[in-house]
Amino acid sequence: MKKIVIAVMAILATLMLTSTMPVMSTPPRHCKGLDIYFYENEDACFTALMACEIDFMAWALTDAQYALAVVSPNIQLAGYAENGFFEFDLNNNYTIPDFPGVRSPMNDPEFRKSIAHMVDKNWIISSVIGGFAERIDCMIAAPQKGYGNETCCFEETYPYPYSIAAANARLDAAGFDDSDANGVRNYPADWPGRPGRPDLDPIKICIRSDHGHRLTAGNELERTMREDCNIPTNPVRQSSDVLKPIVMNARNYHIYTGGWGVGRWPLYLYGLFHWSGWFPDGDNYVTGMNQTNQPNYPDLDEDLEDIFYAENDADFKAAVKRASGKMVCKYCVNIALWSYVSYWAYKKTLVGVVNMEGYGIENTYTFLNAKKCDDKDTPEDESQEPIKMGLIHNPKALNILYSSWVYDYSVLDRVFMSLLSVNPYNLAKDQPWIAQDWEEGTWYDPQDDEEKTKLTYWLRKDVVWKEPETCEPLQPLTAHDVEFMIWYNYACTDSWQFSGFQDVHHTVILDDNTIEIYMDAKSMWFKYYPIYPLLKKGDATHGLLPLLCEEVMCEFPILEPRDISDKDILPCPTIVQLTEVRKMPEDIVLIEGIDFEIFATNAPDYCHNEIHWLRPLDPGETVIFYYWAPSADPHGYYLADLDWRLTWYSVGPYCPIDINPDLNYAIFACNDCHFLPPAGEELALPEGEIDWDWTWQGTVKPRSGYFQVNIYDAVMLLKAYCSRGDGVPPPNWEPGADIDCFDLCHVGIYDAVMLLTNYGKKFGIPP
Repeated sequence: MKKIVIAVMAILATLMLTSTMPVMSTPPRHCKGLDIYFYENEDACFTALMACEIDFMAWALTDAQYALAVVSPNIQLAGYAENGFFEFDLNNNYTIPDFPGVRSPMNDPEFRKSIAHMVDKNWIISSVIGGFAERIDCMIAAPQKGYGNETCCFEETYPYPYSIAAANARLDAAGFDDSDANGVRNYPADWPGRPGRPDLDPIKICIRSDHGHRLTAGNELERTMREDCNIPTNPVRQSSDVLKPIVMNARNYHIYTGGWGVGRWPLYLYGLFHWSGWFPDGDNYVTGMNQTNQPNYPDLDEDLEDIFYAENDADFKAAVKRASGKMVCKYCVNIALWSYVSYWAYKKTLVGVVNMEGYGIENTYTFLNAKKCDDKDTPEDESQEPIKMGLIHNPKALNILYSSWVYDYSVLDRVFMSLLSVNPYNLAKDQPWIAQDWEEGTWYDPQDDEEKTKLTYWLRKDVVWKEPETCEPLQPLTAHDVEFMIWYNYACTDSWQFSGFQDVHHTVILDDNTIEIYMDAKSMWFKYYPIYPLLKKGDATHGLLPLLCEEVMCEFPILEPRDISDKDILPCPTIVQLTEVRKMPEDIVLIEGIDFEIFATNAPDYCHNEIHWLRPLDPGETVIFYYWAPSADPHGYYLADLDWRLTWYSVGPYCPIDINPDLNYAIFACNDCHFLPPAGEELALPEGEIDWDWTWQGTVKPRSGYFQVNIYDAVMLLKAYCSRGDGVPPPNWEPGADIDCFDLCHVGIYDAVMLLTNYGKKFGIPP
């Protein structure tokens, strides 16, 4: 390593000696804020970018937009392969509301497989998307497709190659032939709800009109079904605002042009396709129920559970292969289409962006690190304007528990944080964030005679809540906020966040900065689940507890002797926050962890109200519980339909000061109390931090650590040296290495000088 460091530094020094040395004035870096603007569609957003009204568009470029961007003097590009996918969603449910009592043709796997033969994926990618995508054959994003089942998820072995002849033959064999020769296929004989072989009812195809690629692909499938395969259709071409209640809420559709942004591992298969997500506005609107209202695919559900509860990497990969194989080959639950392999476009005056693997430049590291540079003759003069980001659609909702769209989280994720983060250039590497350290272990549950997962998180002591709108600093974040987040989310069983909390068994706060979370099962993935989104518990003045919950008193008479290890279920709602427990008639205060413990009952009831006694109790005594229980309906555009000014407490890089979806904007101020750099330092993040790789310090937990401008940053800069981001970017172009305002869109000597000036600087060290 020492030889590598010397060699890299020698190269940088040589570059400086053989170049005209710049005269540089580097003012302290400071976040100038963020303005987010909502546009009608991707074309309107791109037009705003080309007019320099925004700094970047949070969406991949189409081929036509790319052709304009590469010749623009004001635009530079960042290439990426998206952790996301688009697909034709097929409603596998036994019926749909439009045809009550009639078995849906989409409930028949042979009918679904015939539809799969009608889809020319290669044509979609080449002619519709212009080659800016990668074909996928199962619901695994292209950057992760190695996880897929080799016999089902790859083009060479995909069981439904594009073939109109094969589609028609499969329909005929399944009994969906045109028995009366009137040009419309008929139901098979004795079809439930449609006896006598009548014509097929129209297949309801919900086609997104506000996304060009999905609109064209959906139109072609509809045409193929109608013209080439004699299937009657009912196309519904509308925006997502119109289609969401039809598809996600009512499940009143046959085919939908869907799309998802997903996580860094195919854990998402559990959320998207396990039967537990099949409820109005749940994330599974595909697999459905059978004639007796039982899950359609219990064997697939078992594989999905094996994914979620995998204890090691080998088991996880095996479960993903089993599940993806069943989803494609056995059931054809839906039809995977493509993942984008494209570019993000941004103004040349924005430097220091972080092009995160799988996600592009919209990420927390970019918003912490990027700065705007003026087009003036004095390049050291930094712009005082905020960064301006454009979205291709208004958020559907800004409710951190129930929002489900990518546009929503482009706004929400500026404020709501997680305990952990990930290295932006290596998604397999976990890094600390709000938690400075964590530990995975096990605990023994005597009730089930099982070893289960135990998680410990040590919180940073320099994380401070910011008040919405005023951005005034409030109390530090503590373990009590984390505990509140857990049990409030646990109470919202239809939330989009619920799967992260459904397996929590109990929690123990060791001190203000340390919390233990005991899970009710064992999984290698649990450390990522009950840690987001952080919510401010607060008090009567600032916080969510009194807004979302009410104080409740519950009397529990002891009717028979209760000995140590006995348990009872309280006859009262789930407990979010226990405040006091008293034993009568002595009026003695009972202490949690000494006199009793409180656990979650978990599936299927999901209540936090199971009491385990740690002291004997006698008949005639009464235990009175005082606690907070959920009271407000958590649904709504904002959490509990409350004004955002009451709920958007921030520990993120920004604080919201004005959110107005009606006027298509959200305005954020910089969080000047953010822990990067540590609160109290005069200078902001040092130029030269490129790789954003955390260095651990020490071995005893909680460990310390830091970010540092070091040899790894220098190596990244050297790899990108002399590359440019405007025009057609070369393979070695790295947007994160372009950090100076002196030579825009180019990694060169000015960037090297900045890095060397700050070489060795450490920041982000926990107090």
